[in-house]
Amino acid sequence: MYWSNRASVKSRVRFSGVMTVVLLSLLLPVSKSDASGIDLHWQWDNQCAECHGHSSDFARKFLKATDGQLQGIHHGHDLRGFMRNHYISSNEVDAIYKMLLAQAGTKPRFNQECSACHDRASAFVRQSVVLQDGVLLGRESAQPIEKYLQRHRRLQPDDVEFFMRLLNRVAHEVYRP
Repeated sequence: MYWSNRASVKSRVRFSGVMTVVLLSLLLPVSKSDASGIDLHWQWDNQCAECHGHSSDFARKFLKATDGQLQGIHHGHDLRGFMRNHYISSNEVDAIYKMLLAQAGTKPRFNQECSACHDRASAFVRQSVVLQDGVLLGRESAQPIEKYLQRHRRLQPDDVEFFMRLLNRVAHEVYRP
């Protein structure tokens, strides 16, 4: 009895998450790229994380980037087809695919070096960073994040460059048109 109730709760939660994404995609304006504008990390956390864990951990553990394409352990080259048939709306498949591709090829430095103070990169971006005219600014200070990183924890210029690339990518995944 316990397992069937638990499975029923999981199904309701998954259905609720899927319906939320469907409703939001209908309510949000559609850009030229047909993207819904939904925060990709939020979407993953609400639709996929229950079974697959955090997106970057999943990408690094179960996906492999070869010649700019993702290969899944179980689905080979047809990862996009799998996602289309696995609760992801067709207008979001390419965006999530690109997010996973980037994560599979990015070292987990934010998690290793920053998460003790700043949580996950997506949470940090949502809470502390705004994207204004293509520039990352501190939410409270309104100062460029890049200038702040140049003085933060004795980061070297190549470290600042790495974290700026990562934070810019995450910001564009979180703050989508």
